Amino acid sequence: MRRALAAIVVLAMLGAGLVAAQPSVPTPRTYLLGALNLLRAHSIDRDRVDWPRAEAGAVRAAEGVPTLSGTYPMIRDVLAELGNPHTKLLSPLQARAPSAATIKVPSSRAADGIAVLEVPGFVADPDGERRYVAAGTAALRAVEARAPCGWIVDLRDNSGGNMWPMLTVLAPLLGDGIAGSFAGPGLAPSFWSIRDGRAWIGEHPGTEEVNPVRLTRPAPPVAVLTSRDTASSGEATLIAFRGLGRVATFGGRTAGYATGNEVFDLADGAKLLVTTTVDVDRTGRPYGAWPIVPDFPAQDPETAAGEWLRTRGGCA
Repeated sequence: MRRALAAIVVLAMLGAGLVAAQPSVPTPRTYLLGALNLLRAHSIDRDRVDWPRAEAGAVRAAEGVPTLSGTYPMIRDVLAELGNPHTKLLSPLQARAPSAATIKVPSSRAADGIAVLEVPGFVADPDGERRYVAAGTAALRAVEARAPCGWIVDLRDNSGGNMWPMLTVLAPLLGDGIAGSFAGPGLAPSFWSIRDGRAWIGEHPGTEEVNPVRLTRPAPPVAVLTSRDTASSGEATLIAFRGLGRVATFGGRTAGYATGNEVFDLADGAKLLVTTTVDVDRTGRPYGAWPIVPDFPAQDPETAAGEWLRTRGGCA
């Protein structure tokens, strides 16, 4: 199974990682050309670049560079030509996942019949994933016990990471069925869905964890809060709610990274994040490298969301 990290984001092992023999360290030139070949083969924006010219220029600029990291500026010059801010090179230090103990986890509160569930971004190891989903399940259960008539899902500080734990936490609010998909040139759509208390990508579960919460009031009205810090898989989580007639969005425009990235591990521990797809909502509407505008722009989105919820269904 290919597991997602950023908007898709899929882990891709390079060939040396698939054999038992100890791989040799590439030369800076080989490392540089390998990275550019990955961009040329996989980037959704590859047609923007004159590849023979770009590769020749990068090789000239890298002449005499003694280290693999010395080629990073040449790789980033080509990334600039692709023009997609979601496609990026992470140094080994930047690529290191935080430990489970340091991650932010979902939290909740409730007042006047409305529950607020804050869903932060998530990047961590498997232990972190378990902690995130467990905290989110507990947060959801704590306010669900008060049988709220409506819900606010706060994504304003969700800067992305692994979307599947986020969707698993939100599974009871999303309901079962297709929630969205990834689409790219020459690729069959890859659908996200909710069933059995967790998120799925195609026929593969997105998390090992299952959310056991079942709502006392199924299919409630939901207000989703966004800001310019809502990015990448935070935007994918927002998109999972779009197209549901019982949902409205409030706040500010998102960051504009509603695309899927494939992650390639490089020889020195760096990672190349390559945008390969765009996000598509359940109605078939595609998104991409532009901000998502909320239904109701608001300076005080939580207040506006509460007012809207009180006009809906059991909250009225």
